[in-house]
Amino acid sequence: MYRSFLKYFIIFLFLFISSCEEKANDDNSDFEATTEIIPTSEKVEYVFACVQGNENSQAYIQKCSCSIDYIDEKMTYEEYVNAETIMSLRQIYGEKSLMFKNTPNAMEIYTNMQNVLAEAEMECF
Repeated sequence: MYRSFLKYFIIFLFLFISSCEEKANDDNSDFEATTEIIPTSEKVEYVFACVQGNENSQAYIQKCSCSIDYIDEKMTYEEYVNAETIMSLRQIYGEKSLMFKNTPNAMEIYTNMQNVLAEAEMECF
């Protein structure tokens, strides 16, 4: 009787472990899908900065919201973060910023972001 119980316990344990691995894989795929969308907090920061840079008037809330939605359609969140990081680091004066101004990868990311921003401005403003 003990052996039959042990066999069933091992089978149950094997099934339980394999179902947990499938669940973990499903959770990771959901996480990757949600990282493609720019989070709301990032969008709000963008809209606040955009409104402050454009006469600080309420009329620009709709235009700036349209702009970040356009960017969200054209870029993944990871691309957006990389581009924003490079854009902010390019503003540093001196030797520290040369890596973000002169490397081909940084130049490509910066150019892509500038193009998307220009398209968003043409679309929304």
